[in-house]
Amino acid sequence: MKYSVFIIACLISISSFAQAIEDTKEIKGNLVHNVFFWLKNPDNQTERKAFEKGVKDLLSQCKFITSSHIGSTANTAKRDVVDASFTYCVVITFDSKEAHDNYQVDPLHKKFIKENEMLWSKVLVYDSQKLK
Repeated sequence: MKYSVFIIACLISISSFAQAIEDTKEIKGNLVHNVFFWLKNPDNQTERKAFEKGVKDLLSQCKFITSSHIGSTANTAKRDVVDASFTYCVVITFDSKEAHDNYQVDPLHKKFIKENEMLWSKVLVYDSQKLK
């Protein structure tokens, strides 16, 4: 009977630990690739739709991507530290630097750039690697 209680207690502990791991709020992936785009004609809905389709196609088809997000400026409070001048933000995560490097030369990525670069006036990239 003592062993049964011990085993049940261990199983509950393991289950709780596994649930705690699942509930973490960390971003998936070890490398985060943040790309900010300023479109030449941000009010042109045809160009916006073309850009969005290009990004969505890239994000859904590229095998090197772990997770992704595409968004536009949020309607948050204006503060000195907030830059809301961009049109789109694309966040892509990768499992490794190697996956990121493969993404950079992937034909899907090159196709996206070739088909859409005429739409933007500026692009900024901020890459970060997870702390160990």
